Amino acid sequence: MPAEDLTLGTPDFRALARRAALPAAAAAALVIAVTVLGGPLQAFADALKRALDADPRWVIGAAVFELLSFGGYIALLWLVGHRASSRLGLRETSQITLGGAAATRLLPTAGAGGAALTLWALRRSGLGTRGATRTLLTFLVLMYSIFLLSVAVAGSVDALQGQPLALTALPAGIATLGMGLAVSTVLIPAGRGGRALRAAGVFGEAMRHAVAHVRSLDPRLLGAVAWWGFDMAVLYAMLNAFGTPPPFQLVVLAYFLGQVGNTIPIPGAVSGGLVGALLAFGVDADLAIVSVLAYRAIAIWLPAPIGLVALGKLRGTMAAWGREDDAVAAAPAYEGLEIVTVAPQASAAPQPMPGAIRPVWRPREAPCHAAA
Repeated sequence: MPAEDLTLGTPDFRALARRAALPAAAAAALVIAVTVLGGPLQAFADALKRALDADPRWVIGAAVFELLSFGGYIALLWLVGHRASSRLGLRETSQITLGGAAATRLLPTAGAGGAALTLWALRRSGLGTRGATRTLLTFLVLMYSIFLLSVAVAGSVDALQGQPLALTALPAGIATLGMGLAVSTVLIPAGRGGRALRAAGVFGEAMRHAVAHVRSLDPRLLGAVAWWGFDMAVLYAMLNAFGTPPPFQLVVLAYFLGQVGNTIPIPGAVSGGLVGALLAFGVDADLAIVSVLAYRAIAIWLPAPIGLVALGKLRGTMAAWGREDDAVAAAPAYEGLEIVTVAPQASAAPQPMPGAIRPVWRPREAPCHAAA
């Protein structure tokens, strides 16, 4: 494996505990500040009190929605990944998705942690750097096209219903422009021009692959809708659990506008963006705060422990791929035999191969080396 590739080690639970210590201390300081200072922090205190009155039916529903959201992510990655590499089946893409959940959810970097792990896994599956990059970009194009389309549609509808244009028409216009620029890259030939033009060409190639996926009408394309839709449903469920939510179309737009905060690498940026968007649409401060905090708690802590288990499984999958690659590389050393397939069970091999993976052999039609 190239030196620049990422390595996936055993999760360091002590390091995770140290990371958790800072937000825990901050939370304790905030509670003390609320108790002593009151005033502007009273809204946060009221939100904490309101959390005790949550409707458990909506809380359970929110947990189910979050799991369904990840199911959609897995389905879409399975579709795109398996067409690029036969190694990326449902089990493997589930491990990659859930393993990257911790990085994506715990680090406010617009999903960069999960994207890095996905790119590494794609390369380890046998794709070259270009193929892995194109596959990841194709997946992201399909995923974020739903994001931009939702902002454009919800913003336009809310603008027509008299909501502030700065919060509705402006984001809708920006989203529409972004989609137009993305589609225009299909006209750029790949591998030509300067660095910026070559990058646009690679993106255009991913766009063409994405269009081909859409034309296939594979049901797994709905995974992109499920990812965003069910995650947004978690926020809507929390608003219902703690009070009376605003109109659904306002929640949709507030959710997507708030997600823009995920591009800011500062802890709490997403929560702050969601709370700010809800407040801008007239939601009470205590309802907005408690609903967003509950939404983030479910979105972060529900997939995190599952993701830690998936990371361990992913390490085993990577090791199995490595043994398969080693078996293929070693195949020419067996005089008079050639490899046909690699299978998890042994099949008439002349001698045991390293690890649990053994190749299937047949007589070689030509000698390994030319006669002297």
